[in-house]
Amino acid sequence: MILSDLTKDMEVTKSLGDGSLIGVPIYYKDGENYGTLCGMDLRPFHFTENHKDLFKAMAKLLGNVLDLQKKNLQVQMLSVPLVPIFDDMAVLPLIGEVDSERTSRVIEHTLTEAAKGELEHIIIDLSGLARIDSRSVENLMLISNSLKLVGVRITYTGIRPDLAKKVNLLQYTFKDNTFKSTLKQAIQSIRKGS
Repeated sequence: MILSDLTKDMEVTKSLGDGSLIGVPIYYKDGENYGTLCGMDLRPFHFTENHKDLFKAMAKLLGNVLDLQKKNLQVQMLSVPLVPIFDDMAVLPLIGEVDSERTSRVIEHTLTEAAKGELEHIIIDLSGLARIDSRSVENLMLISNSLKLVGVRITYTGIRPDLAKKVNLLQYTFKDNTFKSTLKQAIQSIRKGS
């Protein structure tokens, strides 16, 4: 067994006895180190160049997967853009669709921001929604009700004619919500009420 000067005095190396260990660093594409991909056996094993190349390829592949995951999380956070206007007020522009997965992200992110203690009002702008169906309305109510539980007041803006018809049909669902035509009207109304 060949011992590296860097690892020969480590406890893990000593505990291996005559075993075998191979380790290859895992890097994100930007060069940041994630960790190390290791292979270990309690029996002696001679690693050939093919073994080393295989571990390097696996570490690179894992680095690429981790990089994609990191980028995916960044994209997910962009899909929940909570834009502060004042210390106690923010706008949540919803663009695209409000499916169950996105609803969960919106609830998690907005509740985290609300828990910081200063956020009292969130204006949810619906003008960028691709479509509104009964499931979208249910998801909007989940968001609204979750925020109300922590004391955040909700105002909806950007109501298009198709949504206005659905809100009228579901008035009992939206009975405790405030609606304003534009973002400007919502901000003015909240400022006057504060």
